[in-house]
Formats: sequence, C-alpha cells, structure tokens
Amino acid sequence: MRQLILVFGLVFICGCGPSDNASTQKPNVTKAVVDSSPKPSAFRFDEQNLVIYLNTQIAPPQSQRFDIGQGSITLETLHVKDNKLTFQYTPEIEGGYTIYECTVPVSSAPLEFKVTSDGIPGATSFSLENCKKIRSGNLHLE
Repeated sequence: MRQLILVFGLVFICGCGPSDNASTQKPNVTKAVVDSSPKPSAFRFDEQNLVIYLNTQIAPPQSQRFDIGQGSITLETLHVKDNKLTFQYTPEIEGGYTIYECTVPVSSAPLEFKVTSDGIPGATSFSLENCKKIRSGNLHLE
C-alpha cells in the first residue's frame, strides 16, 4: 500500500501529461508523398522589352498579377477544350479595370501583352473584339 501511495505521489508531483512548454515539442506529422517537380508557369515577363507572355500549351489553372507603373495586368487560365484555351485578361489602370474572357487556339507561339513605357497595359497579340467583356469597374469606387 505504501508503494502505491508513493507511485501516485510521484505521478502527482511530476505529472504525466504534456509539458506546459508546447513550443519545445515537435508535432506528430505524417509526410505525404508529393511530386517534387514544380509545375512550369504559363506566364513570363520580359522586363527589358515590357512584354508579358502567356504560353497556351501549359495546362490551366494558373493565374498571375503583374504590377506595372500605373496599374496591373492579371491573367488567369481557366480551361482547355477542343484544343482552345480559355483565360481571363484584366488590364487595370489607376483603379479602372475591365475583365475579358478570351478563347484562343493552343499554339506554340505565346500570346503577348505589351506594356507601354508609361507603365500602362498596351496592345495584345490577339483581338480583344473576339473576347467576351465580363465586367468593368473602378476599384476605388467599389
């Protein structure tokens, strides 16, 4: 009986639960097997020539925003169907923006989005007239 009281006393004094200093404990983590090869980006910005390229051959979904002088250009690839890529193109200048949804053939030649020397979205290598205008607005007024 005396030994049992001694054991209970030690457990009570020393404790048997986790320590109060949780920062020193390592969590029990199971590592999942993940493909370590990074997915190539569909987007590239040539800073010297001020051109953003979209590689239509790289599988969606991907998105990237490019902050440029007086605004930004956001590109988001959505899906490929019948060898045609659908993506959204959003040029924004000082808060004013328009979202276009465009469908173009998948091609070895990348799409081009030019930026003017003033830092404004410029010409594209495809016609915006063939794109669907989703929404326009002003970020400062929304």
